[in-house]
Amino acid sequence: MAVEKEVKERLHILTLVIRKDKDVPRIRTKAKLFAGICRINRISAIQIATAASEMSRLLLKYTNGGTVSYSIVFSRTLCPRGEKCGGIELLFQGRRAGRNWNVLQADSGRSASEFLYDISPISSLKKILDHVIAEEGQSGIPLKVQAIKWGFDFSWDDLQGQQEIIREQLFEDTEESYLENLRAKHGEVLRLLRELATKNYKLDQTNVELLQLSQDLEVLAHERTVAEIGLRIADQIRNPATAIGGLVRVLIRQVPEDFPGRKKLETIFREAQKLEEIVSNFEKLAQQQSTFFEEADLRLIVEDVLKTWRPLLIKKGVTASEAISDRPVTVWANKQTLKVAVLHILRNALDASPRGSTIQISVHRENGHPIVVVRDQGPGIPEEIREKLLRESVTTKSSGTGVGLILVQHILKEHQGSIEFESHPGKGTTVRLKFPVRWQEG
Repeated sequence: MAVEKEVKERLHILTLVIRKDKDVPRIRTKAKLFAGICRINRISAIQIATAASEMSRLLLKYTNGGTVSYSIVFSRTLCPRGEKCGGIELLFQGRRAGRNWNVLQADSGRSASEFLYDISPISSLKKILDHVIAEEGQSGIPLKVQAIKWGFDFSWDDLQGQQEIIREQLFEDTEESYLENLRAKHGEVLRLLRELATKNYKLDQTNVELLQLSQDLEVLAHERTVAEIGLRIADQIRNPATAIGGLVRVLIRQVPEDFPGRKKLETIFREAQKLEEIVSNFEKLAQQQSTFFEEADLRLIVEDVLKTWRPLLIKKGVTASEAISDRPVTVWANKQTLKVAVLHILRNALDASPRGSTIQISVHRENGHPIVVVRDQGPGIPEEIREKLLRESVTTKSSGTGVGLILVQHILKEHQGSIEFESHPGKGTTVRLKFPVRWQEG
């Protein structure tokens, strides 16, 4: 969450499980008592307690319950007075993704973030507390709301010595304290298991998509290779076939009908015509490739690929910095082949990136040209390999064929574009996919 980095110290006091309606009064009572112990003024304490109980009802209604954790936090940068001070933190976590959450948002006509902050009681929390951050409970991720109220004068050292006293005041007896925390830990383990199952499912789905794209790449490479070889052969056959057919046609016209070798000449002429027809068919194949092209927004193509690619980033511990133009970046494209090219560049960048590094991706116009830029913080490409990248099957990986970039270059040429590299040892690699300002017909 956004404020997490600014909270310098945190002392967890209590976590309560929300399972049934009868838990709500206890959530309210503990919140009010907690705020009072932390010297929050009486009116604010009542407001916090009311908001806590309403949030509990929200979790019961839409996420099948959850937990609320009470903690004491310290920060210098977030305090309204601009100095280090303490406050209380309430962290609400739903048990599972919200039921009918998408329907409610769609009916509201607002974006996901607007919808969350406008619904009660999250909107009430924003009015009475200093910092409220909500993460939407969609796509299998439970709702999470973090709320902080600054305003007590404990120092961190004083708090360390008083934490047991605070806990004793919150619980009626030792047994209640033990049972509440045991229930909370059990609920937390179940929540983490559910989140892990959700993430594993998403990862499996991503792997399926990547496998499909990989298969598409192999088929595409095969088709392109066969087509290129066929066109080269056809180009070499065209002139001899035309010459043979023309000469035989002349001979047939010159010899009489009863000439002994006339039938052989006619056979040669028919076979020459077949060769010319084969050459024509291969040329039509090259022309037909243009029928898959259509006007498309380069941003949407790249973003579609990023959806498949992001889970791999998380798995490796690499972050992405995306700078996507606010305006449409229109290109004339075969969207499927262009997705394969972009994915290959992104996968190369990820393969080269060490854990903890950042990959920068941007989509914009530069002097009228649509541009995709991918910049990694890897070891860079040695000069002797860089010179051969687009001419030979070379690779810097321990495994792989090295034909991928040649295929990417071929796809870019089909789009009347180009691929450019900039790489320095120890400073990473920048790849630029550049497209024409205007598509040239013919």
